[in-house]
Amino acid sequence: MNYMMELAERSSAFFRPLFNSFPLRLLQMHAKHNPFLLLYWFILFSIVGGNFGKGLGIPYLFLDPVYLDKVGWWGFMILGVTLCGFAMAYNITSYILDSFRFPFLGTLPRPFTHFCLNNALLPVTFLVFHVSQIYRFQTEVELRTSSEALTGIGGLLTGYAAMLTLLLAYFMNTNRDVIMQLARRKKRKRKRTPKQRKNAFRKLQKLKRTRVGVDSYLSIRFRFRSARAYEHNYDRLAILRVFMQNQRNAILIQSLIFIVIILLGIFQKSAAFQIPAAASGVLLLTVLVMLTGALSLWFRAWVSSAVIGLVLASSLILSLGWLSYEYPAYGLDYGAERPVYSVEAIRQNASEENIEQSKAHMLRVLDNWRAKFGEEKPKMVLVTVSGGGQRSALWSLNVLQHADSVLEEQLLDNTFLITGASGGLFGAAYYRDLYMHNADRNHPDRLQNLGTEVLNPIMFTLLVNDMLFKVREFEYGGFRYKRERGYEFEQRVKSNLGDMLDHPLSYYRQPEVDGEIPLLMVSPTITNDGRKLYISPQPTAFFNLGLNEAQSKVQGVDFMSLLKDQNPDSLRFLTALRMSATFPYITPTISLPTTPPVQIADAGISDNYGISNAMIFLHVFEEWILENTSQVVVVAIRDSEKDGEISRGESSNILEKFFSPIQGVLKSWDQIQTIENEQQFSMVKGHYGAHLMRVDFAYIENREGGEDARASLSWRLTESEKRNIIESIHSQVNQQSLAQLDSLMQNH
Repeated sequence: MNYMMELAERSSAFFRPLFNSFPLRLLQMHAKHNPFLLLYWFILFSIVGGNFGKGLGIPYLFLDPVYLDKVGWWGFMILGVTLCGFAMAYNITSYILDSFRFPFLGTLPRPFTHFCLNNALLPVTFLVFHVSQIYRFQTEVELRTSSEALTGIGGLLTGYAAMLTLLLAYFMNTNRDVIMQLARRKKRKRKRTPKQRKNAFRKLQKLKRTRVGVDSYLSIRFRFRSARAYEHNYDRLAILRVFMQNQRNAILIQSLIFIVIILLGIFQKSAAFQIPAAASGVLLLTVLVMLTGALSLWFRAWVSSAVIGLVLASSLILSLGWLSYEYPAYGLDYGAERPVYSVEAIRQNASEENIEQSKAHMLRVLDNWRAKFGEEKPKMVLVTVSGGGQRSALWSLNVLQHADSVLEEQLLDNTFLITGASGGLFGAAYYRDLYMHNADRNHPDRLQNLGTEVLNPIMFTLLVNDMLFKVREFEYGGFRYKRERGYEFEQRVKSNLGDMLDHPLSYYRQPEVDGEIPLLMVSPTITNDGRKLYISPQPTAFFNLGLNEAQSKVQGVDFMSLLKDQNPDSLRFLTALRMSATFPYITPTISLPTTPPVQIADAGISDNYGISNAMIFLHVFEEWILENTSQVVVVAIRDSEKDGEISRGESSNILEKFFSPIQGVLKSWDQIQTIENEQQFSMVKGHYGAHLMRVDFAYIENREGGEDARASLSWRLTESEKRNIIESIHSQVNQQSLAQLDSLMQNH
């Protein structure tokens, strides 16, 4: 028994100094008083570890940063600078909030430097973890050499060290210690007023109540020393002044960070100032650290109530229209009298007269397309492409290139209609433009162009422009608009594709009418009521009633008819494609000039694969198609397998169990749409029989690549993800599909 007690006493004696050391006491303070500081670090650890946003490719932004269109030393260096800035913001904020709890700190030379050193447990741990993850990703996933991986890591550490040296040099040269404060105090002691003495007494009482005991601290010579050796020798008021003076310097550094962000915004037009997306994200976290720290400093115990009050006040301001901003569709006139968007207006849009006129127009287009084949009845091809960001864009283009090569570049000659959603439409539209301009559409550079990252300028603009004030403008179609991240997205795509797709909607009208190019239907979702908005230079009212013309609910709205007085012909085609690819927080939600404003969301919400629109077209024009074509072939390009793995539905913790019903619906949404598409296809095929065939292409990741094999849903792909997408066409399933397509189109 005595032995056990003695062992317990020894253990207690061993662990007590460790438990009461300054680094661990600081962590305890953060957990107790400032948990938001730990939350931001948790977010960073989760991202870099691949546990947060992996499906969206967020971790890859930190493990493979792109700067000036390539991954290299400079991109890693800039990321290192911003990570150090975030770590220092963490130190500064915690110093301002909690340094007064540790009076001994004011007795030390260079108190802020000592504070940073003892508060470095989380920053150093994260840096080591980040470096290890970079090396693993670069060597195992991107298959780069060890020297290339170490070069990137060297850039990260160089940027981190340079920023750290600069900031610490400033603090070491400006922060006073207690000796200097005592000297200043002697000169000013006689000048102290009764009010000043009263304030000083109040602060000393507060310091006494909130003091936290510390046994040891880590000195700048990396040795643990007693924290109680000198504290009793100095005037507490002088110690308080040390903290106050250091806090003023810390606030100055925070102000400089805001100035840097503003300067980046001023020069954002230059590509050199468009820092990697991960660096923009870290800067955003840095701003959040400083803002939440300021709220904690100002409101202390009332901080939760203050946050709730600010949220409610912001909601009220936005609901009243103050500071709100309608993201426009470029080319439309927002100054003209706005049409009413109501149930009556929707019914008028889908009136029998409008539907019959659109049918008659489309029959003329069909006749023109038929005429170019002579006497022989042609095979009609309908291409459907799925959404999925840049992954789907690259996959759709890849499939179209290989299918066109197999058919001796006759695929688009036989294609009448292209439908789909999001990224897939970008790939198909790009291929159509190349066909229209007689360019070498099957050159490997086309994949490289479409696969060039788009995310950096969007994230950068979100940070330095959209979250502050949109002051810059540009002109398009005779109208002026604010420059925001939607514009930057379109400009980046335009730059990547060499001015392809950058035309007004009307640019495609006559070539489509003459049968020179396939029709391309853009159909984003209207969030106001869930209907589709059909965007085309041709009248499309016949789409509005869907497969069942007798039903009472109108399913779609003809864009040209709805906005006939807002210059719909001038709509930028890139904007139309972006409307179909509205990715939350990345590309802004567009508002159309109607009353109330029509809000646009991604086309994938209603139909991510384009099958529904293709089936409506086949249903409406069934009689003409059966009479004038020898067969219809639907080329369905998906960015996922039709029969994917079945989710096990297991929840490993209480949070997952709580959210599992919602997560289950979201995860199965793809299969829900697939099942609905299969039902629609089966119904239409019941009328067409053998006259209607379908060939499916699916992006199937190379599972030998491990857990990181599948390309992420993002507008920025790593080199390994691009290879994975491009090589998927060589899978056995897709090769069989190419052979099937060639067999069906054998009379090409």
